[in-house]
Amino acid sequence: MEKENTTKIKGEILLGIIFALELYGLPVQFYLLLKNPEFTFFSAAVRFFSFFTITTNTIVFLCSALLLFGDKSKANAFFKKCTTITAITVYILIVGIVFNLLLRPILDLQGHHRIVSEIFHTVVPVLFFFFWLFFVSPDRISFKTIWFWLVYPIIYMIYTIIHGFISSFYPYPFIDVTKLGLQTALINGVFVLISFVVLSVILISISKIRTKKISLED
Repeated sequence: MEKENTTKIKGEILLGIIFALELYGLPVQFYLLLKNPEFTFFSAAVRFFSFFTITTNTIVFLCSALLLFGDKSKANAFFKKCTTITAITVYILIVGIVFNLLLRPILDLQGHHRIVSEIFHTVVPVLFFFFWLFFVSPDRISFKTIWFWLVYPIIYMIYTIIHGFISSFYPYPFIDVTKLGLQTALINGVFVLISFVVLSVILISISKIRTKKISLED
């Protein structure tokens, strides 16, 4: 019992750090965007949430907040599920992997822009993965669940293409239809979706192995 309480406290501390980082990073990033004179509050909000990085870090923020302060609410129960947290882990890891492999070499961020970028793309993905790995009770998740997990990135890509046609703004260079053409942008999008599937398979497999190990120990 004492070991379980200690593990729970450590998990809550880690969640608290993630929550604090998001509580700092998200408003600061929006403020930096709002400082641009070409944006109204509404247009800045639309641009802000047009980034997969922002929507996913917002999900992580909501998840950590509800796990810490949600008590016995239905939302808390939803975010406590291994399936839910595993899906969010996949999303935030993709944010980190795509940025560090594809975008970091072509960006030169300074000041607060660099700080919040590191929070969103490196620190939070790593910390949330550790939270999932060490403090979330594993479960036997069906590989079929991946189809449901893909709904979020697919909806995001559809929105991005439609919003891009209307505004000529594309948040990431590998899906910039204006520069690459629709076919190339869609192909790149498919490769990103494949990376979601591959990472999902890896995390689900880890969860299955951990579940089997626990059952053998019992």
